[in-house]
Amino acid sequence: MFELRLAVRHLRAGGWQTVLILGGVAMAVTLVVFIGCLIGGLQRSIVDTITGPIAHITLSAPQRVPRVAPKVPGAPDALVISSRQQRLWQPDTIDECDCLQAQIDTFGHVTAVAPAVSGQALITRAGAEESVRVIGSPPAQQDAISGLEEDLLRGDYLRMKADQAVIGYSLAEELGVDLHDRVRLTTAGGNAGTFTVGGIVYTGAEGTDKSTVFITLRAGQTLFATGTLVTAFSVKLDDPFVADQVADAMAASLDLDVNTWMRDNPRLLNALRAQTSSAVLISVFSLVASSFAIASVLVVSVLKRQKEIGILKAIGARSRQILRVFTLEGLMIGVLGAVVGGALGSGMVLLLTRVEGPAPVPGGTPQELFPAALIPEIIAAAMIAAVVATVIAAVLPARQAANLDPAEVIRGG
Repeated sequence: MFELRLAVRHLRAGGWQTVLILGGVAMAVTLVVFIGCLIGGLQRSIVDTITGPIAHITLSAPQRVPRVAPKVPGAPDALVISSRQQRLWQPDTIDECDCLQAQIDTFGHVTAVAPAVSGQALITRAGAEESVRVIGSPPAQQDAISGLEEDLLRGDYLRMKADQAVIGYSLAEELGVDLHDRVRLTTAGGNAGTFTVGGIVYTGAEGTDKSTVFITLRAGQTLFATGTLVTAFSVKLDDPFVADQVADAMAASLDLDVNTWMRDNPRLLNALRAQTSSAVLISVFSLVASSFAIASVLVVSVLKRQKEIGILKAIGARSRQILRVFTLEGLMIGVLGAVVGGALGSGMVLLLTRVEGPAPVPGGTPQELFPAALIPEIIAAAMIAAVVATVIAAVLPARQAANLDPAEVIRGG
């Protein structure tokens, strides 16, 4: 193809000028990939820390509100006078647990469901006491929700016995307890039980590490006197950001109260959106700046090659062929620069992920100092945007080259 061969020859003849243009595109892509993956990784780290040990959706027994008929059947003109008050006592347990769990499993994005008996209690040890939230759930199912086994500093969660409890690191520090020590849990209803500390966990979430105790489902049912019933279902999703959407679908078809982590953390979501907007703005300005630089260099390239273009047109080259030559130059520069920039940006991100900081607690796993993450969507978007921007930047000088009058160029005009 004539246009392609001529475009390749132009790029080779450009020497360092071509290298500088390629470098500009590569640096723009590198910057976009690096910033995008750094901010994206930070957001994932924050979301994982917040939602890792908790459920994305929680379903509990509904709070019944008395309803009053607006009209009396058969007497449309009758005046209805009523007094509506909330009942002082309402059942907080859920019936037909197995059937409901099977229904919850059928909703989209659901990856794990765990029945639980939960409530507030007072934990005491040798005069020290703290108010805690107790979660009684089958360890295997609860681990699919909270990932406690992976976050354990000491002990065992999956093989926890009915008389054992797993507590957070901060709570253990407050009470001054360690593995195999005994603690006492007392509920508001006066029920009490003594448990052996079977594990100490550090999740990084203050609410879990400082004020949550995990026991088995049977132990929870005994402690809170719920018989064989449960008080809640915890649900994990494959995408935490669809929690509200899935929760609305569940609320419409299940007779349960539904809540999500997103509704409990509106400020966090606003901060994440602000971070994403900042990353997008930086990326856009980087690409726009590189596009202007590329366009200016290509305009200079056209001016330097005016006589060559005039001769080509004089021997029969058409305007659209000249247009294709410079457009192909922009396309090749964009593709090569995008590939180089994508590789450089990905390499820098990988290097950052290898930098480890100190463990947050003794015996804990060292944490990433820079919580970056390779995000294929960001890398692909940056490369495609760079190619498109480069081609667009090449169109203006390409049109200028195509519209040159060969007679004027050859005469020196």
